[in-house]
Amino acid sequence: MPIVDSITVTAELRARHLGIVIRDYAIRRLYSTEQRVFFDCDGDARRCLTDVLTGTGYQRFVAYAVTEDDTGRRTLLDVSYANTGKETLEKFIKRYPTQLKPAAEMALQLSSGKYLEYVGASYS
Repeated sequence: MPIVDSITVTAELRARHLGIVIRDYAIRRLYSTEQRVFFDCDGDARRCLTDVLTGTGYQRFVAYAVTEDDTGRRTLLDVSYANTGKETLEKFIKRYPTQLKPAAEMALQLSSGKYLEYVGASYS
């Protein structure tokens, strides 16, 4: 489970998407490259990641995606989803591509935007 600082991820995004707008304060400190999860931890990062993935007490989940508006401006968009079923982040991550991502893509298309790239998920 490779884990890196989220600064590494945002730097890579800035290199690939010149001029991208990223609200760095809205991103948690660490990132799992395997699960594509942003998370915070003050101890053993692998242990924290396991706890984050299997915890059920989250009120909301967040999906991060690179989007582009009709002017060509790119943004790292964070979309929040209520955790009404008390599910785990691990389950949300598996469910997102088939059940939630299509709706996000359609909403962007309706506003003349584009969904370019899924970056990862988090919790709140």
